[in-house]
Amino acid sequence: MNIEDAITRIYVEVDDFCKRELAANPLRQRGFDPSLSDAEVLTMEIVGELQGRHDDSSIWRYFNNHWRSWFPGLGAYKTFAKQCANLTWLKQRFLTAISPPSQSDVHIIDGVPMPVCRTVRAFRSRIFKGLAAWGYCASKDDPYYGLRGHPVISADGRIVDFIITPANADERSTLDDLIGKIKGVLLGDKGFISQDWQRKLAAHDINLQTPLRKNMPETRPQQEVSLMMKIRRRIETAIGILCEQFAITRIKARDIWHLTSKLSRKLIAYNFYLKFRAES
Repeated sequence: MNIEDAITRIYVEVDDFCKRELAANPLRQRGFDPSLSDAEVLTMEIVGELQGRHDDSSIWRYFNNHWRSWFPGLGAYKTFAKQCANLTWLKQRFLTAISPPSQSDVHIIDGVPMPVCRTVRAFRSRIFKGLAAWGYCASKDDPYYGLRGHPVISADGRIVDFIITPANADERSTLDDLIGKIKGVLLGDKGFISQDWQRKLAAHDINLQTPLRKNMPETRPQQEVSLMMKIRRRIETAIGILCEQFAITRIKARDIWHLTSKLSRKLIAYNFYLKFRAES
């Protein structure tokens, strides 16, 4: 798909959503409407993320240099960046709209480290003070200071939720957020092993399944275990795309408001990426 078609398709979908959502829940109670519409800003953010532009300044420069005729209301960078941040609520609603409650019987959850600064700066860092903490990245065998993201995907790879915790939080604490949102089998890694949580989730129609540690007896059929592990690898693919193409682990925000804004647009762009790839 060429860039013109992508911009057009994304804008049409975003604009239709904004007209429906803002008719009932207007963002502004008084004053003039911005020269650049909210649908245009959100379209620019999504297209920018799809192209690998992960900060407001690079998105603004790209559209200012190449697409000003399509977005004549585009003003100064500071105005654009402020409007991007002020649309956090709208992005979250749009993400929910394009990722409705999943009807899939299988979901997968995993964690991904999200450092907020380099290790040498961690002891004097004030970014996300009270939320960021020291954690450990098992894949890199390295401690880090920051947060931990927990993407939840359906069996087809679509993001249905993304939970943020301090880096040192127990991964199982995220499971409370999924009650009422999903049903069926939930596949996690060994960090989610807990008989208490299995019983608690079972009461809400969620069947938590994980690989077992070496000293734990396996009572499940080998064929069933092999199938679950094969399906669970899909989240590794999803995390790889989120990290490499959408830079989900490179936090360029200094507070939870801007973090939520940027994460929301990355997750929206990811779901558009899956849609476009399925059509190609």
